[in-house]
Amino acid sequence: MRGAFRRIFLLSAAVLVVTVPFVEPYLIPIVVVITALIVWQTAAVRRSVEEITGFSRSLAQGDISGRLVLDGAAEFDELVRNLNAMSGELKKIIERKEEETDRLNMILKSIPDALLIINTDGAVELSNDAAEGLFGDSPRGKHFIEVVRDPVFFTLVDEVRRSLTPGLRELRVDHPEERCLTVRVSPLFYRKDELSGFVAIFHDMTQLKRLEQMRKDFVANVSHEIKTPVTAIKGFAETLSDGAIDDRDAALRFLDAIRSHSERLNRLVEDLMTLSRIELGAIKIDRTEVDVAEIIDSVIETLKGRAASKGLYLRRSLKAGRVRITADRDRTVQILLNLVDNAIKFTESGGVEIGMDRDDGGDCIFVRDTGIGIPRKYLSRLGERFFRVDPSRSRELGGTGLGLAIVKHLVRAHGWGMRIESEEGKGTVVKILLA
Repeated sequence: MRGAFRRIFLLSAAVLVVTVPFVEPYLIPIVVVITALIVWQTAAVRRSVEEITGFSRSLAQGDISGRLVLDGAAEFDELVRNLNAMSGELKKIIERKEEETDRLNMILKSIPDALLIINTDGAVELSNDAAEGLFGDSPRGKHFIEVVRDPVFFTLVDEVRRSLTPGLRELRVDHPEERCLTVRVSPLFYRKDELSGFVAIFHDMTQLKRLEQMRKDFVANVSHEIKTPVTAIKGFAETLSDGAIDDRDAALRFLDAIRSHSERLNRLVEDLMTLSRIELGAIKIDRTEVDVAEIIDSVIETLKGRAASKGLYLRRSLKAGRVRITADRDRTVQILLNLVDNAIKFTESGGVEIGMDRDDGGDCIFVRDTGIGIPRKYLSRLGERFFRVDPSRSRELGGTGLGLAIVKHLVRAHGWGMRIESEEGKGTVVKILLA
C-alpha cells in the first residue's frame, strides 16, 4: 500500500518537472499548488487506508474492543460505519458464545455424577468436577483406559462403538479409592450418522451398596440374635416336658435358664424398638437446662451395685468450668447408662470414671474405664449394630450389640459428636463432644 502511494507521489513530481518548461511562467505557481494539493490529498488517503487496514487486522486477530474513527475522510464514512457495525456484531456473537460456554460449564459442574466426553480416538475431551474428584486427577487429554482402569469399561465402549446404542454396566475402581459404580455410555453425534465420540456418565453406588450390605447383615444378625435365645427356651421347655420337670433341682436350673434367655430376648426387642424409634424420629429431644453433676450422680446410684459386685469403683470427676448444659435429661441419662454399663462389663479391676472436661477447646462428657481396651483396628466399627469385638464374651455378659448404636444415634440427635479412644489392655475413654 505504501509502495502505491510512493509511486503516485513520484508520478506527480515527474509531471511537475516535465510540464514546467512548457507552461507560461505565470501558470507555474498554479501547477505547483495543484501538485502540492495532490500530494497532500494522497498522503491523507494513505493515512486513512492504513488506519482502516490496521483496524481490520485487529478484527481478524480477535480484538473487537476498539472502534474506527477517521477525521476528515468523508469518502470512507460508509466503510467506517460498516466496519464498526461488523465489530459490534462480532462482539455480540462472541459474548453470546461465551455466555453459552459459561452456562454449559455451570451445568457440567452442577451434575453430581462424573461425566466424560470421549472422542473416537479414545481421548477424553471434556470432564466435569465430579469426574476429577472420582478419578483423582484431571482426565482431560488422557486416553480413557488411563482414567477408568477397568476392562469392563473398555468392553462397554467397544460395544457402543459397534452397535451405536447406549450401554450400561456396573464396575469397580480402585484408584484413588475403591468404589462401586454404574456407568452409562452413549454414542455422540455432532453430525447425522457420523459418530463423533461417546458420553460416559458414572453414578457412585458405593454408599448404596454399603447400606444394602448393612441391611443384609442387620437382618442376618437379628435373625441370629433372636434365634439363639428362642432355640434355648424351646430346648429347655421340651426337656421339662420330657420328664425333667419331675426332678426339682434340674427343673429349677432349666427354669432359671429359660428366664435368663427370655430376659435377653426382651432386652434385644427393647433395644431394637428404641433404635427404630430414634431412626424414625419418633423419639424427640426435649432440651432443657440440666445439671451434669446431678445426672452423673443418678447414673452412679443406678449402677453402683453392679460395680460393687465386681469390686470396681464408680467415680465422678468434674474438671470443666461449667456443669450445666442444654440437653434432654432422660436421653442423656440413657447415653451414660449405656456407656457406664459397657465399661463395667469389660472392666475386671480398677473402675470407671464419669465426668466433664475440656477437649479441643470445647466441653465434653467422658466415661473412662481401666478395662481390657479395644484393638485399634476395631475402633472405626464401634457403633455399628450388633458389632462386638468379642461376640462370645459380650453375649455371656448379656449384651445385645445395640447399646453403642443407640448411644451414637442419641448423641447425633442432640447435635453432639462422639469419639472413642482406646488401647488394648489399658482401658477405654468415650467422649461426648458437646456442641
